[in-house]
Amino acid sequence: MKEFIINNYLEDIRKKIPAYDLMLEIIFNSILELKTDISQIKNILAIGGQSFEAKNLSEIYNNSKITIVEPSEIMLNIVKNECKGLKNLEYICDKFENYKDDKTFQLCLSLLVLQFVEKPKSFLEKIYNSLDKNSLFIISIFSNKQLAYWKEFALSRGAKKEQVEKTFNNQSEVMNVLSPDYTETLLKEIGFLKVEKICEILSVDMWIAEK
Repeated sequence: MKEFIINNYLEDIRKKIPAYDLMLEIIFNSILELKTDISQIKNILAIGGQSFEAKNLSEIYNNSKITIVEPSEIMLNIVKNECKGLKNLEYICDKFENYKDDKTFQLCLSLLVLQFVEKPKSFLEKIYNSLDKNSLFIISIFSNKQLAYWKEFALSRGAKKEQVEKTFNNQSEVMNVLSPDYTETLLKEIGFLKVEKICEILSVDMWIAEK
């Protein structure tokens, strides 16, 4: 998978994924308040976490240790610069697949990350093994549903099949093509006891899974 190295990621992702801010609003203004006991959250894992996530997690769980794992040094430095003064953040510049630590987590966020990892099942298994019993995992993906809709729309309006196929096949060079059903099945196969679909907003699907 290609690695992001641009410093305008947040601006770019908002253009490409209109539901990005709404996804964050649902998490921080609804899900976390309803689903977590703040006093029980000692360690939080944010994979590919951006500054908005870090700031809000730090505000809600001000006595918790928040570990941000991000493979891009440029993007991690952006978070560091925007989160100066926050004392409960730990920064790891590496792929989560390479991350090693003895501590376990009670909460994990992986937002729009899964489609960029080489082995989704192994990635999710590692997250599962990093969590304590009864811990929560919030995950969102860029769903292939919208891509399929646009493909059908383009073909029905007379677009050349060869060009449409070429355009959509190029996606695999940047990210995995993931379906919501496949993602949910993986979570259940790996062992999460409860997998709850939170929302489906345009091209974003999100779940909360309990170990």
